[in-house]
Amino acid sequence: MTVIQINKVSAEIRVMNLNGAVNTVILDKCIYFSVDKERYTPYTTFKGSFILPQYYEEIISIKFIIDGIDVHYGSVDMAKMVFKKGYYRLDIKSRSYTLALGINQPKPGINSNVSLRSILVSNVALKNVTYQLSTKTINYVYLTDNSTLWDAVVAYSLKAYGTYPFIYKTNEVRVTAPTNITSRDYFDNNLIEVYNGSTLSNLISDIHMQDSEGNYETYNLSDNYASLRDIVRHKQIPLDMQWLADTNMALTSRINFAKRGTKYNGIKVLGYLGEELFDKFTYDIENMNKADCVIHKLNISGSNNVIYTTMYQYTDAY
Repeated sequence: MTVIQINKVSAEIRVMNLNGAVNTVILDKCIYFSVDKERYTPYTTFKGSFILPQYYEEIISIKFIIDGIDVHYGSVDMAKMVFKKGYYRLDIKSRSYTLALGINQPKPGINSNVSLRSILVSNVALKNVTYQLSTKTINYVYLTDNSTLWDAVVAYSLKAYGTYPFIYKTNEVRVTAPTNITSRDYFDNNLIEVYNGSTLSNLISDIHMQDSEGNYETYNLSDNYASLRDIVRHKQIPLDMQWLADTNMALTSRINFAKRGTKYNGIKVLGYLGEELFDKFTYDIENMNKADCVIHKLNISGSNNVIYTTMYQYTDAY
């Protein structure tokens, strides 16, 4: 049985003065925080409020820590200092450094003999981003105009492993599930809420891809999952140069991505035990029980006084 523990939270912020000098400040008075991790989103998201020891000119990054575990590390989307009744409060929002994958654009064209490392190292030198080691080398990844590094990683992952990539822990890009996962059990005395749900908003019923002659009648694919749920949503796409050798994958990968997170189940528990994406959870309460669920979405929220962990398993194509 899982034992709930008292958690200690803190944050490390990097502050810059008017002269450009950077220092690290430790914050241990947390009013509120929330961290979101999701297997299809190429970055983690943090928001929170803290009591500051003094005024700072500029805050440039935040690392959030629970019981010595780095939960989030990223640059600042928004940092606002508020002076009120004799103390400074910091309201801050941040996305992890892997956000840069979806912003930076590599040079268009064919990248030959690529691994995950070569995609991330040879194109743009990203700061504070790591990657899974010892991945396969494949023949090529084709980068179109306006492609991002994340687009290249997605294409590589699909070609090399038939998987969709994800961000693990703090800023590690992975294309296969980690081997060092932890399985945890949660029972009546741990569980606050249990969830079961679905979403149909992204489904594609039919997809049609243009051929080299400009016709849309050659490459077509329908999805029974959508049609059985009375979803009619046709999508027309240009010829995908990434998949000239496998045009079916050009259609299948889009339909599969549209089904992301379509069905899910999950739980909310008191406390945080180091839960991470692709860890497993088992729960049993009244007549609702599931074993060896995989964490595909994770929210950790709370304050200095209490922490809640919410985890979901997706049932979808990946």
